Amino acid sequence: MPMKEKIYKLKKGEKIPLMFDGCMKIMFGNNERLEPLTLLLSRILEIPYENLEGRIEVVSNKISNKHLEEKKTERDIVVRLSSFKNQKIVIEVNVRNSNYDTVINRNLFYFNEVFTSGLKESDSYNNIDNTFLINLNTFYTDNIHKKIFDYYYIMNDEGYILTEKQKILNINIARCYHEWYTKSEEKFKNAYEKDLFYLCAAMVTDKEEEFKECLSKINANLNIKEMIERVMSDMEEKDELKLDYYNFLEETKRINDGILEEIKEKAIKEGKEKGIREGLKEGIEQGIEQGIEQGIEQGIKRGTEGTRKEIVANMYHDGLTVEQIMKYCNLDKNEVGKIITNLKNEE
Repeated sequence: MPMKEKIYKLKKGEKIPLMFDGCMKIMFGNNERLEPLTLLLSRILEIPYENLEGRIEVVSNKISNKHLEEKKTERDIVVRLSSFKNQKIVIEVNVRNSNYDTVINRNLFYFNEVFTSGLKESDSYNNIDNTFLINLNTFYTDNIHKKIFDYYYIMNDEGYILTEKQKILNINIARCYHEWYTKSEEKFKNAYEKDLFYLCAAMVTDKEEEFKECLSKINANLNIKEMIERVMSDMEEKDELKLDYYNFLEETKRINDGILEEIKEKAIKEGKEKGIREGLKEGIEQGIEQGIEQGIEQGIKRGTEGTRKEIVANMYHDGLTVEQIMKYCNLDKNEVGKIITNLKNEE
């Protein structure tokens, strides 16, 4: 008897979030329907929507690199702008920070691959197109300054920009949603930035009403917003897209569970190591105060995983003499001297 095909159905009021790769490419990567992409880039580039109309083209996102046959071979969305210094734009959606270094290095590779493409051997390097990488992240790339909209150039320590032909914008779309949800959007005064903030918040939510509310806040043509809602509704009817989305959720849960397990194991290991150190230290201090071997024995007992070398090292770093270490550890002078010599060499 053939297996019954699993039916994927969203719960009432739920939607697939736009930050899901499949949705992003359908919404913003379609040359037959460029209005949503034009709206997004208008707010990012701070250029009136009308001035971008007809000047945007979604181009191939394939990478022709023989060395990357076993790696991901497609960027998310690549755009070419005409009449704007022939600018090229790479849009990448990054929803996991578990492999942060891999994400950053991959995106920079894509960025530079687009930056250098199209330049013929006989061309002047001055003809290289301006290239703009837009990373839509669910995490901060700079955890110190924590900017929602974070721009990067190649520059020196004094802030001198080496070239403006390469520009990167990292947007924390998850933070946009959080700020919107907690009603903290008043900090955005710039009209373009405020619209971009609402659009990014709409990308994150998986609730229809929240999506519509965020969309309603954007100061854009009603027809464009209606088109975005219509495309979103069409996507939610596609079983293949829903299957990909649920598989994505399951994979994300598996990865997150693995990360949590690693964190747990690390915490246990660090806890044990801390216990050993504190047990040894307490025992040594007690032994010094009492002048008897009982303290050291207790310290050694509490630090059961400590080695003889670790015990001697702790005593030595706490200022005990060779004679004291010999007395409390019941070791001869040669053995203590050898361990201390090795410690000095390691330092």
